[in-house]
Amino acid sequence: MGGYMGLGLQKWIYSRTPRTKMYVRERLPSFTPLPKYSRTFQIKASVKENNIISGIIAICLAIFFIISFSVFVQSFTDYSKEHTKKLTAQNNYEYERAFNFLIKSGISRIDRNNIKGAYSEFKLAYAIHQNNEYLNQLILETLSILCEDDNKYCKDLDVFLLKTIKSPTPS
Repeated sequence: MGGYMGLGLQKWIYSRTPRTKMYVRERLPSFTPLPKYSRTFQIKASVKENNIISGIIAICLAIFFIISFSVFVQSFTDYSKEHTKKLTAQNNYEYERAFNFLIKSGISRIDRNNIKGAYSEFKLAYAIHQNNEYLNQLILETLSILCEDDNKYCKDLDVFLLKTIKSPTPS
């Protein structure tokens, strides 16, 4: 038999009496006064410290930190310059790769007779290198082809011609 399985309280639970305490605790007093402050202050001669040695140590530490700081600053600036050179070289390499990719992609779009797509590729390449003569020639050719169908491209062609006339490409 597993015991009582019904719902509800059993009489022996709610009719129990609480246990008696094992010990009786004394009451704590409600107020205990603090002892009075009774220190007296007197003027006494101070203990003489070794000021010369501590001054020399402080000066030596200051000189050490200044020299260390200057060495670390110099090495940090050298590292920073070298890092900047590497980053600019990496960025130039990435720009060249992107430029070459955009030129090749634009030419392949021209081969597939997608002139508008080629023009968009050439505009992106123009944002990277404005002074490339081959790119300027490709843009002029694609704009002249697109100008036959849409006047918007004729306006772009006029603007582009004005830009190239004002800033001729260096030879």
